[in-house]
Amino acid sequence: MGMVFCRGCGKEIHETAVSCPHCGCQQTAVTAGNVKNQSVAALLAAFVGGLGIHRFYLSRPISGVFYLLFCWTGIPGLIAFVETLVYAFMSPENWARKYNNGLVSAPVHIAIRILVLIFPLVFVVGMLAAIAIPAYQNYVNKARAARSSVQIEQPTHVGTVAMRATIIVPASAA
Repeated sequence: MGMVFCRGCGKEIHETAVSCPHCGCQQTAVTAGNVKNQSVAALLAAFVGGLGIHRFYLSRPISGVFYLLFCWTGIPGLIAFVETLVYAFMSPENWARKYNNGLVSAPVHIAIRILVLIFPLVFVVGMLAAIAIPAYQNYVNKARAARSSVQIEQPTHVGTVAMRATIIVPASAA
C-alpha cells in the first residue's frame, strides 16, 4: 500500500485513511480513473492550451469554457504557455496536492521538460526568420538594381562628346 499527502496539512498519510490523523481533515477517495497525469497536462497546455483543452482534462470546465470563448484574442494562449511551464516543472508532491487529492503520480518525463524549454526558442527563431529572410532578399534585390542602374548611367567618352554636340543654346540666353 502506498502513501498519499493530506489535503489539509500536506503530511503523508496512508492511502486508505478516511481522515488525517494529524489535522483531522476528511480525505476523498481517489480512484485510478481520476488521477491526472502531469506530463499529459503539460503537453495539452503546450499544444492546444489556447483552446483550454488542458483545463477540461484537469476537471476545470468553467475556466476551459472561458479559454474557448476568448481564444480568438490570443490571451488564453499566453496564459497556457505560462501554465505549460508551471505544469512541466511543478514538483510531483505539489501536483498531487493540487490535482490528484494527494495521490502522487509519475513525474514529468525529462524529454517533455526539454521540449517545453526548446519549443519557445524554436518559435522565436522561426518568427525572426520569417521577418528577416524576406527583408534580406528585398535588400539584395535593391542592391542589384542600384548596381545595374549605376552601370547604365556611366557615360563613355564618345557618348559625352556626342551629348555635348547635341546641346543647343538658345540665342536669347547668350
